[in-house]
Amino acid sequence: MIKTLIRDEAGFLVSAELVLVFTLMFCGVAVGMAVVRDSLVQELGDVAEAIGALNQSYGYNSIDAPDAVTCGSHAHCSGSGFADQKDDCDCEGINFIQVNPKDDPNNAAGAGLAAEGR
Repeated sequence: MIKTLIRDEAGFLVSAELVLVFTLMFCGVAVGMAVVRDSLVQELGDVAEAIGALNQSYGYNSIDAPDAVTCGSHAHCSGSGFADQKDDCDCEGINFIQVNPKDDPNNAAGAGLAAEGR
């Protein structure tokens, strides 16, 4: 009976195949997760650069509504403003470029320019 048990190899091949398949699947998932992590970090870095490039300065003038009866002020709102200074984490190297659109041949003004050869 012990000789039969030692010589019995039924099921050995199946378990070896499963170990190989699961090992390959684990390696593939690990590599895929690392690629997703790197892509996510890159995109979040792009978002951070875009936010850092925003100019947050603002300003508005004061408003005064004179009162004709009392010769004073009926309502008044003081002006205010904020100048965004350069921070340590602000991004550099982002340039905004204006792109001029092409003339639309269906547009009346554009059709006149296209007929003249411009």
